[in-house]
Amino acid sequence: MRLEKYSLYSDSVANLYRAAFYLARGSVKVSFEFLKRAQEKLGKNKSFELGKILVKVNKKKVLSESRKRLYWAEKILDEYHKLKYL
Repeated sequence: MRLEKYSLYSDSVANLYRAAFYLARGSVKVSFEFLKRAQEKLGKNKSFELGKILVKVNKKKVLSESRKRLYWAEKILDEYHKLKYL
């Protein structure tokens, strides 16, 4: 299935992509806002546990290093690609 322009599911999946983009650029706060928006619609999906993990990680201030931010951005992109074709 491809993403449709006016679908709420597609918009939520696209929010994952936006979250990865902003996390890779170093804007953690904006990234978490997009993750929260995506999780509102996709949270019922069992494969989407990334938002919960990232909130736990951010509480420990692990995302202050760019390597770790890029790692988690890659994990979000993996989730994006997995959900994009459902």
